[in-house]
Amino acid sequence: MLDKLPKDSIIRMNGWNDGMARSDLVFKALADSTRQRILQVLVRQELCVFELVEVLGQPQSTVSRHLKVLGQADLIVDRRQGTTTTYSSANVSENGDGSDSDVRGRLLEWLRDQPLPRVVGRRLDALVHQRRVRSDAFFEQVGHRWDQMRMDCFGPAFPMEALSVLLPGEWAVADIGVGTGYLLPLLAARFRKVIAVDPVPAMLEIARSRPDLPEAGVIDFRAGDLSNLPIEDGGVDLALAMLVLHHVPSPPDALKELHRVASPGGRVLIVEQAAHQCEEFFDRMQDRWWGFDPEELGRQLGEAGFREIRHEVLASAEPTNAGAPEAPELFVLTARRVAGQTGETADNQTE
Repeated sequence: MLDKLPKDSIIRMNGWNDGMARSDLVFKALADSTRQRILQVLVRQELCVFELVEVLGQPQSTVSRHLKVLGQADLIVDRRQGTTTTYSSANVSENGDGSDSDVRGRLLEWLRDQPLPRVVGRRLDALVHQRRVRSDAFFEQVGHRWDQMRMDCFGPAFPMEALSVLLPGEWAVADIGVGTGYLLPLLAARFRKVIAVDPVPAMLEIARSRPDLPEAGVIDFRAGDLSNLPIEDGGVDLALAMLVLHHVPSPPDALKELHRVASPGGRVLIVEQAAHQCEEFFDRMQDRWWGFDPEELGRQLGEAGFREIRHEVLASAEPTNAGAPEAPELFVLTARRVAGQTGETADNQTE
């Protein structure tokens, strides 16, 4: 008889039969009160087998057997966490189309609305509370060394990498005074083009030879200094000058050069030493300038043509070597070249 039906009708009947078979599994799975209780718990909280045993007061073998039946009916899902498997109710959308997914979704929603037996509810609340207590107790115990533990596991750079996601990936960025290129792996992973500039060929070679650089040629290494940058007018969207200005002969002229290479709307980020009297540090680092006053440097940025000038002290800049000489405080300056700017000097707008 089936051979006389159109092919698409047979397919629809087979699909209907499959759906009925799956729905039949659902109803059979829910015919047992223990399985209903397991689902009532799992629609509220993801648990492992041992936790279900504690909440339900049932032997592990019984709980495991019922979990298998519920899994075959696609009423629960399991998730592996290390050596532990946790279970939760299936995430089933309710389509209202009479399908088996619709049936499961409605049944799970109904179970969620049913009150738990008082004893089971108390055990579940106590278990969740104990989880929170254990977590809080752990952090109270390790709080004094948490930063070091996290750094030991993930290193110190991941917060900066995460924050860099906020910046547009289509930017062209210049790292001026690139040194050994410690920022280049992060910059190359984030931006479409990176120009690495340094006046010392040996430093450029060290930066170029870093093993953690990507193979793709997004980095352009160029010899030059901040007094005469090898970058075309308006060639970068972001110019970075990290601890560079105190080495140049004329910081005001260097700021004008930064303004020249910044695109309309482009930004500059400068990290510098605050004015200091740390003589041993000054001699060891072969500096030219004894740091800067942030307000004065901001004023010079305004004279160079930048706007939206801001500065902040870098409170996190602290020595990690107890034997290091006393070092000056660091601050960061940011500014923007206004789109359509004529280059005329305007009032300084430092904050």
